[in-house]
Amino acid sequence: IFVNDNVTTVEFVIAVLMSVFSYDQDNAVNMTQKIHEEGLAVVAEYSYELAEQKAIETTMMARNNNFPLMVKIEPSS
Repeated sequence: IFVNDNVTTVEFVIAVLMSVFSYDQDNAVNMTQKIHEEGLAVVAEYSYELAEQKAIETTMMARNNNFPLMVKIEPSS
């Protein structure tokens, strides 16, 4: 789950969705808009281990680029 904030740029979120989560450009743009409008969105569903790996990778990318992007992992309902 990606959580919207007022600092992380749209371009960065799109880049992360494409590089870490294998989104194509159009789907990344649409998902980024959904995150922005709704405040958060489920970007993918994986096994816990893979979700944790993707969350760590995303968080590291964000921090290395000075963005506070927050990622949450929750069990699917």
